[in-house]
Amino acid sequence: MKRHPHLVQLSREHHAALRLGRHLLAGGAAAELRAEHAALLAHFAEEEDELAPMLERYGHGALATRLRAEHVHLRSLFKAAVSGEVEADADAGQALIDHVRFEERELFPVIETLLEETPP
Repeated sequence: MKRHPHLVQLSREHHAALRLGRHLLAGGAAAELRAEHAALLAHFAEEEDELAPMLERYGHGALATRLRAEHVHLRSLFKAAVSGEVEADADAGQALIDHVRFEERELFPVIETLLEETPP
């Protein structure tokens, strides 16, 4: 799927997140999560700082709220998984996969519409 240039890098990062999610579901990926944790947090921060305000500004506050809430939930699951809670691996993996799918299928199409309709 071709993405708006503003979203290309975030979308690429989603591919890595999906891979990580699958590894977490399979178990034993806490070390991989530790290695990618900073990148995931930076990704979340970029979306929260750039995309959420745009959504709110143009009447899509519910999507911005969901975006932030899912990030909070994921941060909590990541913390549990990294600290060794075995059951947290699978929970974190599924939540990450579900979140990426939400962003790619629901959030990004709305953002692309806004980017195309609004002046820079």
